[in-house]
Amino acid sequence: MIEEIGVITAVDKDHIWVETQIKTTCGSCQAQENCGTGMVAKAFAPKKEKLILRCKQAARVGQRVKLGIQEEHLISASALMYVLPLITLVIVSLFSQYALPKAGLDHELWVVVFAFLATYFSFLWVKKKAEKDPDSRFQPKLLAILPAEDEIITIKQA
Repeated sequence: MIEEIGVITAVDKDHIWVETQIKTTCGSCQAQENCGTGMVAKAFAPKKEKLILRCKQAARVGQRVKLGIQEEHLISASALMYVLPLITLVIVSLFSQYALPKAGLDHELWVVVFAFLATYFSFLWVKKKAEKDPDSRFQPKLLAILPAEDEIITIKQA
């Protein structure tokens, strides 16, 4: 399970709005001070992701939460989002290059148009598939609401 810590920014009856910090790989690299890519990554402001999650527990704005997603679900979502449109682009481009001249469309621009449209529709299909996912496996799950930093936790000794 891949886990991330976020901060609650708003609370509704049974939903919470969580904001997480998008991290780059440069942030954990030991050579970031001597790397050009690390310098460029520092120059841009860190980005934040906002999520809406169902929560039946008592939660307050400012509390930290632990979110998680299964590795296999993340890999399958990445394959759908990146690999499928790329394969669609290549196959439609190759097919169009040979089929369109036989249909009287000899210009290369037609190949580009058909490949672009097919790739665009593959992205739309992936988006629709992710939205209609019945068990929301591509969405992060709320694992725990962490205590606030000013909250004291008492641990009882057995």
